[in-house]
Amino acid sequence: MGDQPADPGTEGPQSGVLVDEPVPTPTGVDGPTVDGLAPGRRRFTVASLVGVVVAAVPFLWILWGTWESPSFLRKLTYEANFYDIQTRAMFHGTLAIPKGSIGVEAFVHDGQSYTYFGLFPSILRMPILAVTDSLDGRLTTPSILLAWLVSATFFVLLAWRVRILVRGDAPVGWAEAASFGMLTTTFLAGSAFLWVASTPYVFSEDLAWSVALTVGSIFCLLGVIDRPSWGRVVAAGALMIAANQDRSTTGWATAVGALLIGGWFLLGRGGDDRRRWGLPVIGAGVLAVALGALVNYAKFGMLFGLPIDQQVYSMVNAYRRRFLASNHNSEVGTAFIPSNLLAYLRPDGIQVSTVFPFITLPASPAPAVGGVLFDRLYRTASLPSSMPLLFGLSFWGLVSAFRPRPPHKVALTRLLLLAAGSAGAALMIWGYIGPRYLADFLPFLAIGATVGLADVWRRQDGTSRAARVVATLVVGLVALYSVAANIGIAITPTEQWTQAQTLRYLQVQKDVSNWTGDQIAGRVSRGDSLPTYAPAGAIRIVGDCDALYLSNGEDYRADPKTLFTKSTWQAVQYGHALQRLFYVTPRDGTSPASLPLVVAGAWTISVVTAPRPGGRSVLLRFTMSGSGSHASTIYQSYVAGSPLGGTHRVTVLTDPYKRIARVLVDGVVYLDAPLVDGLPVSTPVTPADAASTNPISVVDGTGGLPEPTLCRSLLPGG
Repeated sequence: MGDQPADPGTEGPQSGVLVDEPVPTPTGVDGPTVDGLAPGRRRFTVASLVGVVVAAVPFLWILWGTWESPSFLRKLTYEANFYDIQTRAMFHGTLAIPKGSIGVEAFVHDGQSYTYFGLFPSILRMPILAVTDSLDGRLTTPSILLAWLVSATFFVLLAWRVRILVRGDAPVGWAEAASFGMLTTTFLAGSAFLWVASTPYVFSEDLAWSVALTVGSIFCLLGVIDRPSWGRVVAAGALMIAANQDRSTTGWATAVGALLIGGWFLLGRGGDDRRRWGLPVIGAGVLAVALGALVNYAKFGMLFGLPIDQQVYSMVNAYRRRFLASNHNSEVGTAFIPSNLLAYLRPDGIQVSTVFPFITLPASPAPAVGGVLFDRLYRTASLPSSMPLLFGLSFWGLVSAFRPRPPHKVALTRLLLLAAGSAGAALMIWGYIGPRYLADFLPFLAIGATVGLADVWRRQDGTSRAARVVATLVVGLVALYSVAANIGIAITPTEQWTQAQTLRYLQVQKDVSNWTGDQIAGRVSRGDSLPTYAPAGAIRIVGDCDALYLSNGEDYRADPKTLFTKSTWQAVQYGHALQRLFYVTPRDGTSPASLPLVVAGAWTISVVTAPRPGGRSVLLRFTMSGSGSHASTIYQSYVAGSPLGGTHRVTVLTDPYKRIARVLVDGVVYLDAPLVDGLPVSTPVTPADAASTNPISVVDGTGGLPEPTLCRSLLPGG
């Protein structure tokens, strides 16, 4: 389980400097104690491995697809290919990516487009993408899994190293080993890691690797400060370079740790014979930051930070420009500190209810203190309410490490506690609050909680068996709550979910509610319109089950673009009035043809064909043309070749309440357009349009679509 620290009694003046008076010297763990600790280390290893296996169950269930068919290569509908695109650019010797390839997330500098995400995950992809392009856009989920496994490895190694520093060669009993196993489960499945797994896209992959690389850096740096060697310095340097090529907040935190440790050595705090390690350690940290700065300069012409006004999103989104104008054209500022402190540290930052999954995110986003304008405010759980075991033990660990006369070598963790904490502290000045950013706190919680738990068991020395059992039970119960809370958080709807996922989730919620006394009934409302906003979990039935919606609780009212489509509401089911099914067969390859499928208020959605040379196939597309005040507006789908006689399953969705119109051909979205004045909805297709002599044969198959049975079951008496 990693290298053992040297005997505290043979470290020169180190122990006398870190504490107010010398600490009694335990038996050296590099000598006979290694054999004495062997049984305990085996117990620790077994318990930790069990902890990893237990954590893997909810983690993999969520990562591979909650409420959908599990997939090792699961991908969201968008934002999963950024690193692949960057890798392809790097193969051509440039960091510039094709224009338009990542949409509004791109930064445009000197006429070139760049992603602001780091190079490390792109470098990881190189061996795979060098030999195949079949996995482009499908590697994010496997990458997150790999990052989780790396995090698990480094966390267990870190926990053992910290345990030795805090407790020396004290024997490890099964109760203590079990509690560390529970802590391992909590770190991997009772934390923000589950939220990261629930949304496998570029933003989550970035965070998953930042946790893995930062915890690994902390483990190596702790070894350096305890017993420096060139191997440990090089390993720490390599991990710090990787961390700085992934995410700046946690990457810089590792460099802060290196600078603090290097300065500590130079000042002689580790003993005169260790001053020589000061410059190499500082050099490793400086090199990591410098390489990250060079990449940043190559992309944006600046060593640090981002030219936020050069992001495409800032150019096209009026609310983003308003936000930047209110904050000196920056996304950071001290004005955000009170709101961030409230969101991330409030003791009641979670929702407990009688409706499945019983524990989840707050019903609405945290408020902006003083009316400060934020870029985004998402529903976000707080640290103490969603990760109480990690948070509570970290507080204990801080007190233990910084108190006067700390036992054994626990004071060696002080500098790294400060360094790891700087990553989370940086979030306090960020004008964006979201649940994924809780992952930036995980490196601090990793070292803080292990220090705290080790000290808890140090204090159990000499106590009764009953006391040790009680301590283990308390750890287990809080760990169980942490896992349950984060599962609940991770399996509730987000804006990235598909309609099928949301349907399955609400069906399970309804089924559980039936067992518990129909607790869900109080969340159901019915009307002929869709409110602008409702707290998370609110259910809305429009018309005679024309549409069923579930609120995700996110408040988009400050952003006109997202407010337009009422993104707070996620579609669950549509009735036949708003969703129509047609079987379309092109039959004439000699002349253009067009046939209207659906009329939605001022709009007509039609299928259009154009002949191709040879007369054996046509170009197939769909149009949405307006009338009245919209007469000059026409939306067209992309064009695809279609052989004559081939029948396509065409689904036309016209949702006037979320103001969207969509055409899917054989399950693929062809047309996605805004819909204003979209009532009433009807279809001009008649049985005569199904004739095989028509240029386009159309059969109305709407009657074969499933009935909105879930919606009807939610009606009174349903």
